[in-house]
Amino acid sequence: RSEVMLVTKIWYDDMGPNASAAINRSLTELGTDYVDLLLMHFPGSIDAMQSPSANRQRRYDTWRCMEDAQRIGVARQIGVSNFTRRHLKDIFSFCHDPPAVLQLEVHPYFQQTELIEYCRDEGLQLMAQSPLANGQLGLLNNKVLAQIAMAHGRTPAQVALRWLLQLGIPPVAFSTSPERLRENLSAADGSFTLTEDEMSQISFLDRNKRVGFDPNLIA
Repeated sequence: RSEVMLVTKIWYDDMGPNASAAINRSLTELGTDYVDLLLMHFPGSIDAMQSPSANRQRRYDTWRCMEDAQRIGVARQIGVSNFTRRHLKDIFSFCHDPPAVLQLEVHPYFQQTELIEYCRDEGLQLMAQSPLANGQLGLLNNKVLAQIAMAHGRTPAQVALRWLLQLGIPPVAFSTSPERLRENLSAADGSFTLTEDEMSQISFLDRNKRVGFDPNLIA
């Protein structure tokens, strides 16, 4: 168990005072007595009709349950996912224990530099979801990534993942292919490093294009 990092999330339907039940259900389904990281998946309901005050109450009640989970040891660390700067400021305004992690969409076409800078100033560890844009937007066919990949004898996906790692942002990359999983993991084994110039080239690829749900729509 100590060799595996388990992460689970509280879905928006489970937010509120009943979040503790959702946490316990996750532990049971995972067959463990603790997780290494517990995340609040969204900052509120994603319904078309939303109440800002209701969503703030959901965040408050859910975070209190998460703080309790950390205190009793069923969650080693607690954090949030898909939060904007506005949502983070709200959490900071009432939390006893601040979030340790923000999981957010970030990849070469969606770099979120301002939010990342804010999080670093606040001491949050960042974690990248959809680091390969879910195979969309033509990211893995980008000529700059392809040229850098060729120079290192790697793939564009490995280059994109390595870029994140060198920024200090661990990526969470999914695949149903064992070969692709091994390929993704090799980006973290230290067998190649991007140069400062290559990192700079990738930084200019930002198009402000996301593939996931936009959390700015959550009140």
